[in-house]
Amino acid sequence: MNKSSIFYTITFIFIFAGVSVILGFLWLIEYDQQNYTRELNTKYSLIANARLLNFAGVISEKEFEEQTKNYNKMDEITEAKQIRKILFRGDVLARVEVNNGLIEIISYNRQVYLNIIYDGKVYLYKDQDYQTYRYFIIKAIAVAVICILVLLYIYIFKKLKPLKRLKKQIDKFAQGKLGDIEDVSTGVDEISQVSEAFYQAIVQIRKLNQSRQFFLRNIMHELKTPITKGLLTLEMIEDNKYKERLNGVFTRLEILINEFAAIEQITSGAAFINRKKYNILDVLDEAKEIAMRDDSNICIFMEESFFVNVDFKLFTTAIKNMIDNGIKHSEDGFVQIDIIDDYICFKNRGPELNNTLEYYTQAFTQGSKQKSSFGLGLYIVNTILETHGMKLDYLYEDGVNLFYFRNLKSVIVKE
Repeated sequence: MNKSSIFYTITFIFIFAGVSVILGFLWLIEYDQQNYTRELNTKYSLIANARLLNFAGVISEKEFEEQTKNYNKMDEITEAKQIRKILFRGDVLARVEVNNGLIEIISYNRQVYLNIIYDGKVYLYKDQDYQTYRYFIIKAIAVAVICILVLLYIYIFKKLKPLKRLKKQIDKFAQGKLGDIEDVSTGVDEISQVSEAFYQAIVQIRKLNQSRQFFLRNIMHELKTPITKGLLTLEMIEDNKYKERLNGVFTRLEILINEFAAIEQITSGAAFINRKKYNILDVLDEAKEIAMRDDSNICIFMEESFFVNVDFKLFTTAIKNMIDNGIKHSEDGFVQIDIIDDYICFKNRGPELNNTLEYYTQAFTQGSKQKSSFGLGLYIVNTILETHGMKLDYLYEDGVNLFYFRNLKSVIVKE
C-alpha cells in the first residue's frame, strides 16, 4: 500500500486508535484492580480488627456490628469439611500476624474469604460483596469498543473503495485509453457523483474525438485525391524543369499530409497501436529512405545494433524530420547521427537557433529560414518522443547544433 494513499492514512489512524483503546483499557483495568484491592484491604482490615477486639472482649457484638455495618456482609463458614477445602486449596492473597492470632485473605473458586485465627481457633467468613464480574465488564466494554472501531473501519473503507476504481479509470484516461473507460458509479454519494460526472465527460470527449478524426480524415482523403491525380498526370508530361518542380511540390504536399496523419494518430490516443520490437538499424534505414537521403548527406556513429520497442511509422517520422531539418539548416548539407548510451544526437554545422527549443516545438512556429517549412517538424518530433516517454533537447557548441533524443533506454529492449 502506498504510504501517501488515503487508505494507508485511514488504516494507520484506526490502528493507532485501536492500540490506544487497548492500552487505555489495560491501564484502566490495572488501576481499577489496584484501587479495588485497596478498598478490600481497608474493608478486611477494619472487620478483622473489630472482630479481634470482639473476641478479646474489648467490644460487644452490638458494638462490632455498629462499627462494621457498612461492610459487614460476611457469612461465617461453619462446615468443617468446607473450611478445610478452602484453607488447603485456596490462594492466600495477604497474611498479617497479630497478638494471639492471624489474619488471612484467601481466594478460592472466584470468591474471597476472610480467615481469622484467634487463640488457635479458626473463624472463616465469606465476602458476599465481592464482585467477581467487575473486571469482566471492563473487558467486555473494551472488546465492544474495538469491535465498533473495526466495523467503522470496514464501513469507511467500503465507502472509499470506489475511489480505487475511479483512479483506475483516470489512469486509463491518462494513457489515452478512452475506449476502455467504464462507468464505476454505484450509488448517490459524492464519490459516485464524481465518477458519474467523469464518465459523462469521457463520453463527450469520445464524441469530440470521433468528430475531429472523421473531419481530419475526410480532409486528408480529399487532399490526397488531387495530389495522386497530379502525380499521375506528371508521368504523362515530358521531362523538363517544370515537371521536376511540380513533382517536388506534389511530393512535399504528400509528405505534409502524412505528417498531419501522424499528428492525428498521436493526438487521437492511438499512438501505441503498432508499438513493437524493431532493430534500430531498420528504423534508421527507413527514415533515410522516406527522407530521400543517402550516405552522402548522413553519417551514423553507433557501437552496436540493438532493438527498440516503438511505433515504427511514428519513430521513423521523428528521425526523418530531424534529418530533414539538419540538412536543410546546415552550412554543408550534412548531418551526423551519434547513438551513444542513453541518447540519439543529431549534429549539423550551422547558426544557432534564434529562439529557445520550446518555441520551435509549438505547432506552426518557424525561424527566419522558412524554406518550404510549415513549422510542424520539431512539433511532430517532440510529440512523438513524449508519447514514447522520451525527451527532445538542444545544445549549441563550437558552431554545431546538437539535437538530442533523451531517455533512449526507456524504449530499448533488453535481450
